Amino acid sequence: MATYADLQPGNFYLLRGEKDTDIELISVLALTDKCMLLRSFGQIEEDFWKKRTDPIEEIVEELDYESASAVLSLYDEEEEEEEWEEEDE
Repeated sequence: MATYADLQPGNFYLLRGEKDTDIELISVLALTDKCMLLRSFGQIEEDFWKKRTDPIEEIVEELDYESASAVLSLYDEEEEEEEWEEEDE
């Protein structure tokens, strides 16, 4: 089974951290000897810590910067649409 130690800084991953959870887009922000600071991307960005030895249910896919940027741009478009709707009210 994969662990968080398998993830590399600067890369983006689609993964399922635990069984029966949603797939999320994450990246590694920082490393310590035993832990990792990760960022989960979605409608709300969230930073969280994991031990390097913690198991990952499934690494679905590793994404390069361009692919991850394309996915993240979808959220930017949603935010712009919401701003336009608020201005119209």
